[in-house]
Amino acid sequence: MLCSTKSGRLLSILCALMLLFLQAAQAQQVLPADPIRTLQQKAESTYLGGDYNGAIKLMEEAVSLARQQKSTPRVADLQVESSTIYFVSGATAKAVAACKSAIDLLHKTPVDSIRFKAFSNLGYFYTESFQEKQADYYYGLAENLLETAPKLVQETPAYVAAYYNQRGVYYNNTYDFIQATIYFEKSVSVAKEYHLSSLLSFFTSNLSTQYNNLGDYEKSLRLSLETLANEPEPYRQIVYQINVAQTYSKLRNNRAARRYLEQAQRLIAQYKQRSSGDFAELAITLWRNWGTYYTGTHQLEQGIAAFDRSIRLSIAYWGEHHPTLAVSYRDKARLLEENGRYEAALENYRHAMSAVYLGAPLGKGTSLPDLNEGILSDRELFEALLGQASVLEKIGLQRRKPFLEETFATYQLALHLAERIRTNYDVADAKLLFGQQVSAVNEQALRIAYELYAETHQYRYLKKAFEITESTRASTLFDARKEQSLKSAWVPRDLSMQESQIKGEITSLKLQLQQPLSKEEQANLKAKLVEQKLALDKFRQKLRQRIPMYARYRAANETLGVDDLRTKVLDDKSAVLSYVLTDQDVFIFVVTKGAVKWLRRPMNEHIRGIIQKLQVSLYENPGISPYKGHQAAQFAYQYLFAPVLPYLRGVDRLIIIRDKELNYLPFEVLESDASSHGFLLRDYAIRYAYGASLAQIHSPPPSWGGGPSGVLAMAPFSDLSVQKNTFRDKTLGTLPASQKEIMAVGGIQFANNKATKDQFLKSYASSEIIHLATHARTDDKDAERSFIAFYPDNSQYKLYTDELYNLSFSHTRMVVLSACETGRGRLHRGEGLMSLARGFLYGGCPSVVTTLWNAHDQSSAYLSERLYYHLRKGDSIDEALRQAKLDFFSSKMGVLYDHPYYWANMILIGDASVLYQSKWKSIGRISLGICLIGSLFLGITLARYWFRE
Repeated sequence: MLCSTKSGRLLSILCALMLLFLQAAQAQQVLPADPIRTLQQKAESTYLGGDYNGAIKLMEEAVSLARQQKSTPRVADLQVESSTIYFVSGATAKAVAACKSAIDLLHKTPVDSIRFKAFSNLGYFYTESFQEKQADYYYGLAENLLETAPKLVQETPAYVAAYYNQRGVYYNNTYDFIQATIYFEKSVSVAKEYHLSSLLSFFTSNLSTQYNNLGDYEKSLRLSLETLANEPEPYRQIVYQINVAQTYSKLRNNRAARRYLEQAQRLIAQYKQRSSGDFAELAITLWRNWGTYYTGTHQLEQGIAAFDRSIRLSIAYWGEHHPTLAVSYRDKARLLEENGRYEAALENYRHAMSAVYLGAPLGKGTSLPDLNEGILSDRELFEALLGQASVLEKIGLQRRKPFLEETFATYQLALHLAERIRTNYDVADAKLLFGQQVSAVNEQALRIAYELYAETHQYRYLKKAFEITESTRASTLFDARKEQSLKSAWVPRDLSMQESQIKGEITSLKLQLQQPLSKEEQANLKAKLVEQKLALDKFRQKLRQRIPMYARYRAANETLGVDDLRTKVLDDKSAVLSYVLTDQDVFIFVVTKGAVKWLRRPMNEHIRGIIQKLQVSLYENPGISPYKGHQAAQFAYQYLFAPVLPYLRGVDRLIIIRDKELNYLPFEVLESDASSHGFLLRDYAIRYAYGASLAQIHSPPPSWGGGPSGVLAMAPFSDLSVQKNTFRDKTLGTLPASQKEIMAVGGIQFANNKATKDQFLKSYASSEIIHLATHARTDDKDAERSFIAFYPDNSQYKLYTDELYNLSFSHTRMVVLSACETGRGRLHRGEGLMSLARGFLYGGCPSVVTTLWNAHDQSSAYLSERLYYHLRKGDSIDEALRQAKLDFFSSKMGVLYDHPYYWANMILIGDASVLYQSKWKSIGRISLGICLIGSLFLGITLARYWFRE
């Protein structure tokens, strides 16, 4: 089950309250006596007194008076102001009409400040009405005005700050918490710069909510408590108290959560008499949070009662359809499910679906919504579908009559919806965050699908299981590759350059923030970073608007199915082994050109421990100690590979897709017997892929002339002179064998002080093969601190991950990273290892030869030399790497370093094309051509002779 962390209603409540505050502030400005302004002030005080109709009447009188004075801009401004009261009082249609009327009035005499307020308000109104396209449109108009008239920030700083806050609410409502955080940070920045102290508490509270959503509860709590301590206004105190209670609940501090909920409840009881409408949403949110508190303290009946109260209040306030109503139903269902009341839980999950689904009534049973009908919140529907699937499975176990078909159908729809949600995210980090959750759902769906497959033997279940597995594998990496291809086809070069420039600025600021800085310097750089992130978001929005075809193809789903894999990717000699690890099982898809098999193996902590033991025996430098991993390697062979062996007849090339901790394991070291040399490498050429969609064979380009047109080889640390360099990290020693290594590579070579970062950035774009014999460091906790080192000619000699991800390697056919642990990194559920090697794949390079642990200078140089020897003979990359390792076994070095540590760390990820055309093959083709021409000439001569005779 997934846990929704969204706090959308508190943000929306604050946003509506903020609009009223802006109106009140404008009405109370110290200006000459004016009947219209007097009416505005009366309308505001009347509204705060709870008389909505009276307030609207006064605003309409003010508009009428302005019309009599024939002051078009003022009429428009009053209409925009009145739209806020319309909206907060529930008359959304009138609020929208008032803003549109104001825009029409200003058509001939445009006043940017009023138009900006109208556009911004319309964006917010449509956001709250769940009409994202219209919201996008009007927010885009507001953004364009900000760009063309930057003086708006000085003229109406409060409204500009409010605009950024509203955009944050928009992204929060779509669960893009990372983008929401950027916009809230900007609203806080504007409020601080222009001393908008009263508004600052609104924006800071919303920002704290995003930290809560992103799991940074301590930071969220600190901001929430600071905001609450400085807030005198009772209404906002209630909102902030509920925020604090939510965070304490996440931190499992139930006593503190209860204290703040009780304070909020007392304030609501005390002040709601003044304006009951203002407090309705707060009461809904309060009782839902009481339900959460009772859930955390295992008080079932009190929890149900609290959720029921929240549900009744929601229906009375919004009706039967609203995302907040869905949240209350869903949270109640989870409480019931946790306590074994599955039938009641199912009923509430279905109510949650109905609350956000505008299609035909779902009714009872297990019927599913049509995703093409009106849906108020994709994410809330997704959560409700997962709940239904979970309880259906449990009800089936209770009744001993499994609902396998219904459960699997529900999971399928949920995952289809998840794909739609994910493709709407622009930022990779947001996709990664969501992908972690979806990967867990895939494992649950896979288990149900296997039971159906085992029971019915129907191919469709296997086919669908493979498809949903692929849809959650390295989806962010696949999206990046796809987007790069689309941009090259649809996006003009000047726009691509503009995007690259913004990304470069972001990377530069991130790197600067890693340096020791004062608080003031940090604050300035963070503000600049927010500006650049906003610029990137604006650029992407414009790109979608200007180039509809790019946006259309970007959203298209292109997951590779198992049938396409067999017919379009694999040949008779190749097979794909796709592993999926769950807590209790290992699922293995075995795909060859002729057949597909799906296997399941049990998984437990003992098995995990043996695999971990094998990994440890590989990763630690053995020195002169003998290899201690033989038994673990034999066990891993029997467990991971022996079950698939019967289906690999005639196969000698493997494409292995690993999952979770298997990403750290080179399958080449698995041993078939106790001979100590029965490595899997001896029987198969092996390459790895993040997913089947990223495992395709790439044909040589049309201009291919038998070999790469450019080879770049660099060895920055091959000479002792590098040790004298003052910029060098002292842990980066010399690599004496690297000079010989790059000589074997050939092409353009840069060694020592010639192998600088600047030289690499100048040369990489014209190189089809890049070989880096250098140092690298991988930070498993913070991937942004991982780097590849070049010659330390200045303090910027390290190429960090973020910089790498900004480069395009679509022209590059192979990268060899003969450096330490470039294939390692933080393991990200659903995405695999976030390694340096992944950065080159992300940039479009189809083939990366990389290392899993610290490279040994001499053995790495030997393997690289033999790799290129076999590549030039015309071998594919996977076969060339295999032959290089076999050469190592029979060499003097192999006798000296008889341990997988020295040869197994170098692996191939991605494509396995042929890079060089063998000269003997070329000679053979030429000879064949001469023979054909000779035969043809002889045939023509004999034919002429025959005709003459």
